[in-house]
Amino acid sequence: MRAMSLGIVHSTLLQKLCIGIFLALLLLPMIGQTLSVGTGVTATEMRAPNELPDLPATFDEFSVLPQRFEAWLKDHFGFRNDLVLANNFIRVKVFGQSTSPLVVLGRNGWLFYTGEHALEQTRGIDRFSPEELDRWIDVMERRQAWLAERGIPMLMVAIPNKERVYLEDLPAWATQVNPESRMEQIVRRLAERRSPLVFKDMTADLVAAKKSMKVYLQADTHWTGDAAFAIGYRRIVEWIKTVRPDFTPLTPADMKQVHVMRQGVDLDLARMLGLAAVYQEEEVRYESLRPPKLRANDVSMPNGIVQNILRADLPTAPSVVWFRDSFTIPMFPYIAESFSKAVVTEHKGLRFDKALIEAQKPDVVVYQFVERSLNNPVPAE
Repeated sequence: MRAMSLGIVHSTLLQKLCIGIFLALLLLPMIGQTLSVGTGVTATEMRAPNELPDLPATFDEFSVLPQRFEAWLKDHFGFRNDLVLANNFIRVKVFGQSTSPLVVLGRNGWLFYTGEHALEQTRGIDRFSPEELDRWIDVMERRQAWLAERGIPMLMVAIPNKERVYLEDLPAWATQVNPESRMEQIVRRLAERRSPLVFKDMTADLVAAKKSMKVYLQADTHWTGDAAFAIGYRRIVEWIKTVRPDFTPLTPADMKQVHVMRQGVDLDLARMLGLAAVYQEEEVRYESLRPPKLRANDVSMPNGIVQNILRADLPTAPSVVWFRDSFTIPMFPYIAESFSKAVVTEHKGLRFDKALIEAQKPDVVVYQFVERSLNNPVPAE
């Protein structure tokens, strides 16, 4: 009888405990929301949180009030970030499912970008038509000829999509439909036309270099700091020396390697998966051993285009206008210490700024772009 009574007491206590835990779990998000715990949407998703809507003053405002309130509540739900992170982690790491339509999970922990037709380009699905291919080359040849009339040599630098360099780490279903990508179409057609266009495709250099270094980040679309200096910068300045033999660029002997841990917030594919708090990746970067020569970095945004003007105490060094995308960013420290003046400007869809070149009158022009930008129509000129 006593044993039965003890069992009833224990059962009652267990029920109360379960009820207490259940109520605590119900109240926890409310407490978190009140104290703003785990609701930092801006920090985790790189966007502004939805604001609490004002009381509606018109019928139209009243009709959208439920949706606006729901959007605010979703962004300010207590412990929201922790719950979202847990959900994303389980889906990606446990079930092998991507949490973003822009990211494909590859083999051996590699992540790949599907935006801007990058994967379709790699698989040979997204290609130039013969007419588009010739028009692309025609436009670039005209740009080079226009510069040559002014005594300015130009180098076009094409950086391959990460997916083409690490083909073996793509998921098994991402097979080649056509062995020739847009970039390979350009290289082939340039040879067929015996084009005078000075075009440097970095693919072979990066594929060869990956045997001894990581040339792209696993959780980012971009190349590593190691590849940016050892491959990107070095190949570009080697060409500049052929047109300016007096040019004295940075060499590996001028640099020291620094190992850094790149955090998830600085890894674009990790951010897209909502796992910036989980990912981090070691990276090799280079720092100059030379005394610094940069004396000014003027940043402006003419017509919404980011433009840097770098001036250095290098009076005998050449000047450059450098059209770029995000792949040039890790080369900024080396550009700053190599040229008397470097005007570095976004090309934003392969544009070509003749007025800028006329105003700056550079000694050389570098035109850098990543392969996935070939998906953009060439601007009419």
